[in-house]
Amino acid sequence: MSGSLEKESEWTYRIFTRRIITVNAKNEQVRKITATDLSTKLVFGIDVPPNVSLESAEVGKPCFASLKVYTSKNSEGISAEFAEFFQELDVDQSAEDFIKAYWVYPKRIKFELFEVEPAD
Repeated sequence: MSGSLEKESEWTYRIFTRRIITVNAKNEQVRKITATDLSTKLVFGIDVPPNVSLESAEVGKPCFASLKVYTSKNSEGISAEFAEFFQELDVDQSAEDFIKAYWVYPKRIKFELFEVEPAD
């Protein structure tokens, strides 16, 4: 599933992915977790909507996280090198690409937790 537009938002829904992560920290009041993707070994932030339980996201333990990935519709200030990455919805980009791009443009990529389950 990729490339659907959210007209009421400044974000474009890009992909849905399932990743194995380790939760580094979680804050239930602001509905965010910080996690390490075990494939790329990169740390990134994840928004948690109110309808998703954080109970299975135990700090320090691996879990499977189903994530929605969004990119900002505003491409102002993005270098030409990354412009196509943010503007072209049909370009085949992997979850790893979005996690890596998060480190370059953290305010332009948003990860949203859809579901989490322990990786037993």
